[in-house]
Amino acid sequence: MKPHTVIRLALLAAVLACSLAAASEAAGAWDCAAITPDGDELKFTLTVKDDGGKFSGNVDDGSGQLPIIEPRFESSTLEFKLDYDGNRHTLTLKIAGDKLEGTYSGGGASGKIKGSRKQ
Repeated sequence: MKPHTVIRLALLAAVLACSLAAASEAAGAWDCAAITPDGDELKFTLTVKDDGGKFSGNVDDGSGQLPIIEPRFESSTLEFKLDYDGNRHTLTLKIAGDKLEGTYSGGGASGKIKGSRKQ
């Protein structure tokens, strides 16, 4: 094998390893709370699965599980849609270690979300 081919393969392997490591930071179960416009906290568990960069998961608010829709993870930010209470909401969550913060909007409402990884 030519030296430049070996270098290209090594760089490709490094990029793939970094991509997979970064993607997996979203995977797991998260204890979360959405802050409503009137200040109430709606608690829920977010479960995210990462199958080689293909994400799936659900939200469980205690009354049942709702699938997350069109999940994307890039630059430590998880974004997905969720059909809740008859409306489609968009959630954007920034992950930093075992904490997350973000926003939700949809159905005429918007607010903040906070959470931490379940231990």
